[in-house]
Amino acid sequence: MLKVIKSELIRLNRLSFIIGGIGAMAAFGSIATIIGFAAAGRTGVGPGAYIPSEAALAASDGFTAGLALAANLIGIIALSLWAIAVASDYSTGLIRLLAQAEPRRWRLLVGKALALVLYTLAGTLVATLAAYGTALLCAPFFDVSTAAWTTGTLATLTEAFRNLSLSATVWGVIGLLIALLTRSSGVAIAVGVGYVVVFENMIVAVAQDASDWLLGSTLTALAVGGTPAIPFNSALQLGAAYFLGSVVIAMAVMHFREITY
Repeated sequence: MLKVIKSELIRLNRLSFIIGGIGAMAAFGSIATIIGFAAAGRTGVGPGAYIPSEAALAASDGFTAGLALAANLIGIIALSLWAIAVASDYSTGLIRLLAQAEPRRWRLLVGKALALVLYTLAGTLVATLAAYGTALLCAPFFDVSTAAWTTGTLATLTEAFRNLSLSATVWGVIGLLIALLTRSSGVAIAVGVGYVVVFENMIVAVAQDASDWLLGSTLTALAVGGTPAIPFNSALQLGAAYFLGSVVIAMAVMHFREITY
């Protein structure tokens, strides 16, 4: 298993993944924090519903408030990276060589997933730190008090990193599943973006109560430690259900699919 994980990490350790993955997560963490400070106190729908109030920014965890705006964007990046990592095995024909070298396909899938989890953890850690650093720069510019930020800073950052990592990992596993089903990273990315931007908002528009269990709303609530509509424990349970369901289906597809290319 360690050899499989090491092999996957070597393949992931390329500039396009580092800049397009970890770099993009950090960029969205910073940009979302700036927007959060600039638009503080405004109300809206969709992503705007997570714009923090001025009081929230001045609270002890105010420096992480901007991550709520970036949660789904970071999740889509994770979905895209996982999908590309899986689909490229099929587009290049590498999957056939991998299956010959390691006939136990579940080990290939688990090893790849664990390597991608480590990569996702690195990305969300950098995004969390980028959001924190940006908040420190934005606070004096937007006249936000930082007096409460010195209380439990490390614990707050750790919790924010944990929640964002859990959310991004579920997004990633869903990207892995879609790419495994379609053998196309483009389809997986299109489905992920289309679902978050269009489909889920359409469902919420006609059935407001549905937002309590839909994927995007659930994973956003998980990333921010819970919302008034979806408490953290509920978001964690739903996120675990999405994760386990995706893993079970992916395992079945990987086991029964005939690899001839």
